[in-house]
Amino acid sequence: MKADPKTTAGRAFVRSLNILLKFARLYGYEHARTIEQLQIAWQELRTAIPLGTQSGLLLGATNSQLLLDGVPLEGSPAEKQFAQLLSAAGLASIQFFASITEEEIGRFARAFPTGKSKPAELALQLKSVLAGAQGIRINEICFVATDSRLKESSIAAQLASASLGGEQEQVREWLNDPKRLLELIAAAQGSKGSGASGAGSNASDSEGSPAQDTGGMTTTGCGLGGESEGVFLGLSGGKGPQWKGAGNAAVPTEEDILGILGALTNFGRIGAGEAGPGAGAGPAALQYQMEEMPGRSQDLLRQALASLVAKAPTAKPDESVIVQLAEHLAIRFALERFERGEVKVNAVRQMLDRMHQEIDNLRKILGAHEDKMSDAGILSESHREILDRQFWAAVPDSGKRAVLLSEEAWCIPARNVQSYVSELIKHGETADAISILKNYAACADSEEADARMKTAVGLSEMAELYAKADPSLLGDALRHLGLRLSVEQDSELQGLVSAAFVRLSQQAATSRNFPVMEQALDLIAGVESQRPGIARNLRGKMGIEERVPEFVEEALKARQVAAGLTNVLKMLPQTTMEQLSVRFNRCSLRDDSEHVANLAADLGEEAVQYLRSTVRGGPTAEAVEMVGLLSRLDPQSVMVYLPSRMKDFPRPSQDRIVRQISASGAVRRCHILLEVLDHVDPLVTPLVIDEIGVTADREALGRLLTIADGDLPQSGGPYLRVKAIEALGRIHAPESASTLKRLVEAKKVFGWVEPQEVRIAALQALEGLDPGWVHDFLPKSGIDLEDFTLAPLEIPATSKFVRQRRHHRVRLKKSVKAVCTNLKEGCSLEVKTASLTGGVATLSRHLTPGTQVQLRFQVGMRNFQVTALMRDSRAQDMAFEIVDINLDERAKYRRMLAGNLANNTNEHGAAEDQFVQVPAGVAGSR
Repeated sequence: MKADPKTTAGRAFVRSLNILLKFARLYGYEHARTIEQLQIAWQELRTAIPLGTQSGLLLGATNSQLLLDGVPLEGSPAEKQFAQLLSAAGLASIQFFASITEEEIGRFARAFPTGKSKPAELALQLKSVLAGAQGIRINEICFVATDSRLKESSIAAQLASASLGGEQEQVREWLNDPKRLLELIAAAQGSKGSGASGAGSNASDSEGSPAQDTGGMTTTGCGLGGESEGVFLGLSGGKGPQWKGAGNAAVPTEEDILGILGALTNFGRIGAGEAGPGAGAGPAALQYQMEEMPGRSQDLLRQALASLVAKAPTAKPDESVIVQLAEHLAIRFALERFERGEVKVNAVRQMLDRMHQEIDNLRKILGAHEDKMSDAGILSESHREILDRQFWAAVPDSGKRAVLLSEEAWCIPARNVQSYVSELIKHGETADAISILKNYAACADSEEADARMKTAVGLSEMAELYAKADPSLLGDALRHLGLRLSVEQDSELQGLVSAAFVRLSQQAATSRNFPVMEQALDLIAGVESQRPGIARNLRGKMGIEERVPEFVEEALKARQVAAGLTNVLKMLPQTTMEQLSVRFNRCSLRDDSEHVANLAADLGEEAVQYLRSTVRGGPTAEAVEMVGLLSRLDPQSVMVYLPSRMKDFPRPSQDRIVRQISASGAVRRCHILLEVLDHVDPLVTPLVIDEIGVTADREALGRLLTIADGDLPQSGGPYLRVKAIEALGRIHAPESASTLKRLVEAKKVFGWVEPQEVRIAALQALEGLDPGWVHDFLPKSGIDLEDFTLAPLEIPATSKFVRQRRHHRVRLKKSVKAVCTNLKEGCSLEVKTASLTGGVATLSRHLTPGTQVQLRFQVGMRNFQVTALMRDSRAQDMAFEIVDINLDERAKYRRMLAGNLANNTNEHGAAEDQFVQVPAGVAGSR
């Protein structure tokens, strides 16, 4: 199958882009090699998406896998690292449109840093440099903003460098120890006269555990026990936590939480020594910042810290404490609002986005650990992924299920959906898992563009899960995507939906889900009626058509075809019939060829019509391959279309067609061969007559008798008379006996009228019709018994082979030398085995199968020449077939073989050596 030009150019662009970034890191963007590589990348991108077209190019990344329009790319380690970089930066995909300019692709390339860089900064850099660009779009799919620095909570604040003084080190210790921070809050509340509200609280935690005395004050344990990472404080399982504040029972507002996050950011600046001129430093500055916080914010912060202490009262100081607090407060607030029904899932993302701006400032200050990881080439999980995963883990099971069965299921990132559904399947709740996946796929029909975009991306990521959960789910998801392809107007969304459709189709092909593949092809046919360009582009990427050879192989190996496979093959008649034709032509056993022909017949009229149109007017190479199978399925059309085209085909193609027709087993193959007899090259004519005789069809009787009598085809020689007489002998028609006897008996004044070889062939043919007459005539015929023994072999009607040996093959007692006299460069042959129609020889140099050679043999005092065609290679040897020879020369050749016959154990009746498929369309010798 021909490769899709767009896909080829797209793959080349991705490779060139990687090389460009490598050159930029080595030499900089102003170096000549970098500039030249940028031009190459631009030209390849323009080839993939020419100006003025509607299609674009979607470059996606999933972990270490690059995807081109949804199709996985088999990349080098450098390309895998590029995919990891995009994933770590939180980029779902990069979309290139046909409107892209050379200046924009240059800006895009320059967004990638040349020195040591942090993957988490890449998305911001791309956004900045591509501001206003119309030809490139960056797709970010997640709950929260893209940029990140931390790998979970474990890569939080490196608060002080080695140069920090004693006060700065004390600040660092306070910020890393929740107990110290609790003391700091107590002191701040006490200084403002609010100690009663803080220290006087003696509530129990939500788990029912008693309050603990920490740092001289009573703390509440809010039941915030978290995930195994230690980031979530009490947000896993059970009812969501309730906010508590002494003297203030009101629920906190979003402004309250943002204020606390801003205060934590200031704490980080103080700890890192970045508070700025006049802002102060050390414990005093930290105390001042704490006192400036509103009492309500102090209460909320105290509750979170108390929960941390209650969770692990003996834990050692951890540098990630204030980052944990920031994350915890943001997620806890969002979760409670969601559980109370104040916001929907979609609004959670927007809320966390706003809070993330403050958290992001804190992470930028405390990102030293990630800097070291980036310098070491380690790609850490992005903070957006961590925060989003933490929020989802905190949602109770009932809440998760309700969201995933709602119209807002698309808001949940695919990895979270996948994790939840996998757990359901693991615990045997398959029905619920299927319901969730069906509902998620239905979001592709949403009226919201954002929902359709995220659903398309999510379906791409979860293709394997859909196939695993229930094979029919792939079809359900493809139906939604296929309908959206026909109506989607937004070019960016169209690219994402197309990529998802391709990915699911490929998964169906990989899973051998034939009914779903049939559905996918049917959907594409529907899209083609409205958007033919998109349909053609997708059809080549779906991964179904390129797997047709595998499907055909499976269908031929399994006598019972898998459900739906025949229908899939019917929908791809061109590719399927190309494969079946090749397989049919390679069959050596009759049962195999019958099986191929039956499968081809099951594909229906459209598939046969493709064969007809190809033989009638297709390219020569393709038409040649189709003739054999079409002869079997529709011999009448071959008789109508082939003769007029046959005369214009090169000789190797004619030779191959004749062999295919004969091997096809078609009922009317004799008639087809008679039709083409007068339209082939003179060197192919002996083969046609020989194959006519093999059919043993009386329909050929009249034409063979006229040739035997000397009425030869145009440019035919006496050798054709011998072949026609041998063919008459295989037909065993009594009507031919009188003609054959006349050829044998005709005498002139001195000797016999007909050449010796004609008389021998006629006498051998008569042996099957009137053996008594032959027995009586042979002694007075002037024919030696030794010559008479080399008779054509009978062709068994029940042979299991599609082709059989036609003459005795003689193993020569001593190799016979022959030289080629018609080639520019000399070539000699050492013939080891031979028959009256060819042999096997070792050559001094290789000749292309199909080469015409004039061979001169020297056997003792005997000299004779033959015209032959080189056939297939057999290990170190090559076969040759005699296509013309002077009859006197043939008599010499016969005597040479007869002299070697006595010492041979003849393989009489054995199957002809199997043919090796060769480019020139030639097969082994007789």
